[in-house]
Amino acid sequence: MAVEEQRQSALTQKKGKATPGRRSRKIKTTKVEPQGNAITRPLYMTVDYFSNVRSELNKVAWPSRYDTRRLTILCINVTIASAIFLGILAVIWSEFMRIGLNPGMAWMLLAVIVAMVGGAFFMIRRGSI
Repeated sequence: MAVEEQRQSALTQKKGKATPGRRSRKIKTTKVEPQGNAITRPLYMTVDYFSNVRSELNKVAWPSRYDTRRLTILCINVTIASAIFLGILAVIWSEFMRIGLNPGMAWMLLAVIVAMVGGAFFMIRRGSI
């Protein structure tokens, strides 16, 4: 028990000074003078831009071939499933309009269907069914 208390007191000892806030810190900025003249400056800036792009691309953690393939297949499947769902929804909606339901009644019927599906999903997730 004493060892645990010593370890806890070692973790919570104070530094003896306040931690400086971010706003009170002085930010050191260096002014960069553009080099070259009006003709060579765009060339220097272009070279500097592409060297910065290359250094940033070297910092990127690229996914493996397996991850890329898996995520591509997942994206395609979700896109196809969404297209099928929206297509079915459009067909149902157009059938309601063809039958002659007025738009207010169709919205109400759609709301009831969505509520029923949502309630069933909620009950399944809760474990009631």
